[in-house]
Amino acid sequence: MSILIAVLVFGLIVFVHELGHFVAAKLSGVTVYRFSIGFGPAIVKKEWKGTLYAIRLLPLGGSVVMKGEFDEEGNEVEDQTGSFQAATLPRRFAISAAGSVMNFLTGLLLIVITLWPAQALPTPVVASLEENFPAGGENGIQEGDELLKINDFHIFLYGDVMTALELGAGEPYDITLRRDGEKVELSDVELVKQEYSDSQGGTSLRYGMNFVTEKATVGAKLRYSLNNAGSFMQSVTEGLKQIFRGQVQKDDVMGTVGIASEISNRAKTSALDMWYFVAFLSINLSIMNLLPIPGLDGGKILFLLIEAIIRRPVPPKFEGAVQLAGLALIFGLFIFVTYNDIVRLIAG
Repeated sequence: MSILIAVLVFGLIVFVHELGHFVAAKLSGVTVYRFSIGFGPAIVKKEWKGTLYAIRLLPLGGSVVMKGEFDEEGNEVEDQTGSFQAATLPRRFAISAAGSVMNFLTGLLLIVITLWPAQALPTPVVASLEENFPAGGENGIQEGDELLKINDFHIFLYGDVMTALELGAGEPYDITLRRDGEKVELSDVELVKQEYSDSQGGTSLRYGMNFVTEKATVGAKLRYSLNNAGSFMQSVTEGLKQIFRGQVQKDDVMGTVGIASEISNRAKTSALDMWYFVAFLSINLSIMNLLPIPGLDGGKILFLLIEAIIRRPVPPKFEGAVQLAGLALIFGLFIFVTYNDIVRLIAG
């Protein structure tokens, strides 16, 4: 049952993404030949008002096929009416970005829904400092300070404080905070985990800061949800930075099989936890798809930017070849990550 839930969740994420492209294309007067969820043979298909709608065997993606300068057999189209290329440049930008916009909004909506039962929300505002806290005082962190940034890591949520401290562990921190309505910069702040008393009457390794918890009013939930979305986006960009720096091992990368396994595991324990993870996936997809890599939506947007700069379209055959090469590389990466997922699952 949990595997079926994972497949349906994947289908939902793909459906929302492709629906964004589809609606933007229709609103821009572009003819849509096919709207497909999944790849491979069609399980269910229906043609309606000139568009073939299909659910296909492999739920690993989707497509919205629009009329372009070439038809589906590769022949040049003489009548450009209703083609993607005939749409204005701003509308083509909108069509290309619409899938990512829909994924982001879906992720944001899911965060709001999963947070709705909450009665209280943690904040990055310092409530109190433990005795013998080493970085307090007039020139350090004080009660009532709102942490805004630690090193280059922005603090959207309380959880970001812990993430930033762990990322910079072993070195002094540069901390930006808000105190009495004004920004304050603290440099070379020494913070290390120490033994402090905990609420159970024992001791635990902590940084020695306690944070304010606010009542979960409707306004607080909406504000927290927006900050949570910002935190998710930062997690994606931070992950990309670590990849480019060579700080990510192959076992740290999760592909489709690994994600399906994670969704399945979370579905077994908590529906809210599963949907919160799906919110992260949706926002992750919205960012990753906008990367300027051929084969992704961002690759198409890159060619549109080039067209805007040089004031003429990039030759479609050249663009098609570059996009095809990008898709081949993405498919190769997909196979590698999927193989890695399977090996990791077998190994336990």
